[in-house]
Amino acid sequence: MFRHIVMLSFNAPLTEQDHEEITGMCQTIKNEIPGILDLRFATNASDRAHSYTHAFVADFVDAAAHDHYQLAPAHVPLKQKVVALSRQLIVLDYEA
Repeated sequence: MFRHIVMLSFNAPLTEQDHEEITGMCQTIKNEIPGILDLRFATNASDRAHSYTHAFVADFVDAAAHDHYQLAPAHVPLKQKVVALSRQLIVLDYEA
């Protein structure tokens, strides 16, 4: 299994509409791209994460499935949305 984590710091607090749209995009991606075991958009409950308020946590069958996801057309709208709203992000990828 290959895990992909993206921690996000947004320019402004997410609106409910933005949160719902991002969650919907995650569901679409899970349905359309093979090799994804799970894809979650999570709100950070920690008060120790500085300004990192949300994260994507994605599990793939292997690193090749992750690489395919990164280039898949279904991933583009999510990337664009996140880039438009984010101040900073940190990525952690690893074999699990």
